[in-house]
Amino acid sequence: MYKTNEEQEILTIDEFKNDWWEKVEYLLVDIREEEEIESEGGVMGAYNISMYEIPDKIEMAPTWIICLLVCQDGSKSEQLVKYMKNNNYNNMFAIEGGVNSLVEAFPELRS
Repeated sequence: MYKTNEEQEILTIDEFKNDWWEKVEYLLVDIREEEEIESEGGVMGAYNISMYEIPDKIEMAPTWIICLLVCQDGSKSEQLVKYMKNNNYNNMFAIEGGVNSLVEAFPELRS
């Protein structure tokens, strides 16, 4: 079982590696713009939606699965998680360091 609670907003790479990777069902969400993904590289298996689209589409956010949000360096995804939790989406978490840290720890995820 995952080790998070409603107050926790950020997962470290070590927490992701030790407690989540290939152990827990989750949806990885890349909140970067398509242009940024094309220039910086994507994350294999991640669902993409721009963070700027989310306020207009918030009712479409899944509540039945944990969502792990990433941006390039983690800063925007951390802000978005706070916004989502303030709107009662307590199943949202950011991965610390974003895509940069994720693909450094898991090079096989770079697409």
